[in-house]
Amino acid sequence: MAQYRTRFAALGLALLTLGTGVRSGSADDPPSTIAVANCSQAAVQAALDAADEGDTVSIPAGSCLWPDGIAWTNKNIILQGAGIDQTIISCTQCVRITSTAATSAYSHWRLTGLTFEGAAPSEIVITIWDNVDSWHYGWRIDHVKFNYPGAGSGYGIFIGGATYGVIDSSQWIWGGGLAIIVVGQMSDEWPGSAAHPQGGYLLSQPLDLGTIKAVYIEDNVFTGTAPGGMAAYDTSSGGGRAVFRHNTITGGIYYAHWTRNREIGGILHEIYNNHFIGNANFNQYPIRLEAGTGVIFNNTVQGYAGLYAVLDERRGFYESDGEFGACNGSKAWDGNAGDPAAPGWPCLGQIGRAPGKTIAQITAGNKQSSAPLYLWNNGSEDGCRTGGTCGGAFGISVWDGSAAAEAYVSTTPHPNGEVDVVLNGAIPRPGYTPFTYPHPLRVAFVPTDWLHLPTLAK
Repeated sequence: MAQYRTRFAALGLALLTLGTGVRSGSADDPPSTIAVANCSQAAVQAALDAADEGDTVSIPAGSCLWPDGIAWTNKNIILQGAGIDQTIISCTQCVRITSTAATSAYSHWRLTGLTFEGAAPSEIVITIWDNVDSWHYGWRIDHVKFNYPGAGSGYGIFIGGATYGVIDSSQWIWGGGLAIIVVGQMSDEWPGSAAHPQGGYLLSQPLDLGTIKAVYIEDNVFTGTAPGGMAAYDTSSGGGRAVFRHNTITGGIYYAHWTRNREIGGILHEIYNNHFIGNANFNQYPIRLEAGTGVIFNNTVQGYAGLYAVLDERRGFYESDGEFGACNGSKAWDGNAGDPAAPGWPCLGQIGRAPGKTIAQITAGNKQSSAPLYLWNNGSEDGCRTGGTCGGAFGISVWDGSAAAEAYVSTTPHPNGEVDVVLNGAIPRPGYTPFTYPHPLRVAFVPTDWLHLPTLAK
C-alpha cells in the first residue's frame, strides 16, 4: 500500500504535501491526513475545503471559538479532534454536514474526538441533512462531548432524512431541549399534506426490526442539568427510526412525537440494555412513545416516580386539528376497523402498527398491519440490563389515563382480536434478534468509496 500523504492547513491557507500521481480513489492512492495547525474556525474550514474523498482532517488540542461553525457538502471525510476535553470548541451552531446525493455516496463520514461547549443549548450543535430520494447509510459520530449545562431549548444532533449511522461513546451535559432529534422527512415532503405527508417515504418502508436501517445510539452518557430535564432522543416531523441501547440517562427521557397535522410520527423504537436514572430535574418516567412500534427490553429504571413507559394516541381522543384531523372513523387513512370504544382505530401510524405501505395504499383500503409494541425484562434491578435478576415490574401507562385514551392503546384485544402492546414478562418478542453489538461502523470505520463497499439499495 502506498504511503499516506500528509497535508497541513493553517490560517485559512492549505499547505499540501502531495504524493506522486493523481488521486484515483484506489488502494494505490489512499486517503491523506490533513494536520490543521490550530483549531480556529478559519483553519479547519480551509482544511475541509481542501480535503479530498476519504481524507482525515486532524484538529490539534486547544480551545477555539467558532462563531459561524464549519460545514462540508458531498464529501466522505473524517473530522478528528485530539479527544474529549482536548480539542474544545465554543459554538452554538458548530457543524453542518450535507449530502445532496440520491444514494449513500456521501454518507460515509465520521466526526470524532471533540468537545463542543456553551452556556446553554440554544441552536443546533451538529446538523445532518441527507434526505434525497432513498434511505442512506454509513456515518459515525463518536467520542464527542456536548457541554451545555444551562437551561435552554436547542438540539445537540439534528438528523434530517432517512439516513442511518451510529452515535456512540459520547457525552451530553445538557440543560434542556433535545440531545438528539431525528426528523425523517425527505426533501420532497415539505411542506407536506395528508396525501403527501412528511415521513411518507419512511411510512412506505418495511419495519425491518434488528437491521442497519435505523439511527443507532449506543454507549453514550446523557445527563440533564436543568429543571424539566431533557429528551435524550426525540423524533418528529417524519417518522424516525432509532435503536437506543447500552446508554446511561440521568434526568432525561426517550421520546417520540405522535402522527399529527401532516407528519408521520416515530416508526421504529428498539430500546434495550439502558440505565435510566431519575433526578431532581426530571423523574416522572423514562420513556414516552406516541407513535410507532418496536421493542423495549432489558432496561434498568431507577429514581423515577413512574416505573412505566407512557404511551399515547392523541388523534384518537384529544387532537382534532391539522391535515390528518381527528381519528374518529371518518378519515380514509385510518384503520376504521370497527371498535366502537375507539372510532377510527387503528389510527394512522399509532402505537402497534407496522409501516410498509404508502399513504395512497392505506387511504385506498390497504391498511397498516398489526405489529404490537413488545416489552419484557424491564425493572428497577441492575440485573435487568446486565443479565442478572430482574423483577420485570416495569409496565405501561396510557396518557391521560381516561377510558377514551386507553381504548386506542390497549394490551387487551380489540374486537378483531388485535392488541397494540404486549407485556411479555421475561419472554422476548417471537422472531426478534437484536442487531450486532457493537455496531459494525464502530469496529472498522473507513470511508467506503476507498474500500469499494457495496452501494445499498433502496
